[in-house]
Amino acid sequence: MSNTMKWIRTTLLAGAAATAGAAYAQSPLDQALQVARQSTQQGAQAQEQINDVSASADDLERQYLALQSQIQDQEVFVQQQEVFLQSQDVEISELQRQLERVDTLEATLTPMLLEMAVALEDFIASDLPFQTDLRQSRLDNIQTLLGDATVSPAETYRVILNAYEIEASYGRSLRVYEDTVDVEGEPAQVKFLQIGRVALIRVFQSGARQGDMQMMTKDNQEWRDLPGGFAGNVQRAVRIGEEVTTPEVFIAPLPGPQSAQ
Repeated sequence: MSNTMKWIRTTLLAGAAATAGAAYAQSPLDQALQVARQSTQQGAQAQEQINDVSASADDLERQYLALQSQIQDQEVFVQQQEVFLQSQDVEISELQRQLERVDTLEATLTPMLLEMAVALEDFIASDLPFQTDLRQSRLDNIQTLLGDATVSPAETYRVILNAYEIEASYGRSLRVYEDTVDVEGEPAQVKFLQIGRVALIRVFQSGARQGDMQMMTKDNQEWRDLPGGFAGNVQRAVRIGEEVTTPEVFIAPLPGPQSAQ
């Protein structure tokens, strides 16, 4: 009995010692594992901080490069604006010089335009009286332009020059037009045949003198009756002037042995 109890006590003591030894042996290992886990966590946190810092550095670098690019673009833009402003200054100076020349030109051009208008008016007044309303309308328009300060001398000159060109064309053309004239207090429809500036013939289309023909020349601006023998040539000339037939030679009833085409 005594031996048995002794064995049990010995066994219990041995077990307790083993348990205590195991517990003592596990405590440093747990501590090491805990330290390792903490180190790993700290390392991960440190790496995360490093990554954050690296990302921030990359962002700052990109922002810096973007700002550098903007600064370079602004410098190029400023240089372009300086060149543009310089060219504008040159153009403004040139325009100012041109305006000065225009002022000088206007001072000399206006009297010339007045002289041209008067000369044209005198010329028409002494010419054969064909298309008088139309020609007078041009003269009235020129006078209006000359009296309008808002119209440039260049525009007035263009209009006067155009009127001169039209008047010049009358001298080398064969024209036919119709108008109403007063004959002895009665209106009559008349067809006019204008042979350049040489002669003006009118053929009565209505009234008591229907079919009659009259003519005036540059040298004798009085209406004179034409003999009926000229009717064929006059009608031929009228058809040519109206472009009803092709141009051909016709005998014009002019003083002396002359012909016109």
